[in-house]
Amino acid sequence: MKYSRSPLFLLLLFWPITALVLLCDSHVFADFHPNGQLWSNLLAPVFLLLLMTRLSTQRQLMVALFVPLSAIGETIFSIVFGLYEYRFHAVPLYVPFGHSILMSVGLMLADTQFVQQNLRRVQIGLLAFHSALILGALIFFGDTLSTLWAVIFVLLLKKRVAQPFYLILGVLVLYVEILGTRWGVWVWGPLQGWLYKRPRQPRRLAPGPAPARQAGWRGE
Repeated sequence: MKYSRSPLFLLLLFWPITALVLLCDSHVFADFHPNGQLWSNLLAPVFLLLLMTRLSTQRQLMVALFVPLSAIGETIFSIVFGLYEYRFHAVPLYVPFGHSILMSVGLMLADTQFVQQNLRRVQIGLLAFHSALILGALIFFGDTLSTLWAVIFVLLLKKRVAQPFYLILGVLVLYVEILGTRWGVWVWGPLQGWLYKRPRQPRRLAPGPAPARQAGWRGE
């Protein structure tokens, strides 16, 4: 599918918009404006609606349904399991919309002319990239949880794991993880025994059930 100038503009806009959403809910922004999360709650749904206008009807429905599913997943992992904690001890409104934004952008990028014309090279390059990240996180940071998620993800998807959408989604997740961790947007929970060891640096999440942790708290 060859995209017109408008969708390409939205794909480029994803990177600064995502950074702005995370920044507004970060401890860095809180020093200047205590209600920055309100801006994040406004920006994310609006940007998602813009992205959905460029998707097919079937994909629009899928992306819309992913919002409540993401809210449930975030509640389970954050509040029930306590793997990470948000600033106000609840899942912010914009977080589920952020999950659907990642899905939308991943679908659109996977359909671009460049990816379709260089499919094999993109697959090999991104598979090597993700493998190196997960292995490096395990060796240097003791991040066993990301390795566990990667194994589960591969077992569930099997051959589909090499599809461009999932590989691209992993890059989008990594982008959010790095920004959010560096800006203190969320705080990780305590060690969970044998399940995983929390690293001191940004954790490399495999592109599994929860594509991003887009809000949080520094924990100070």
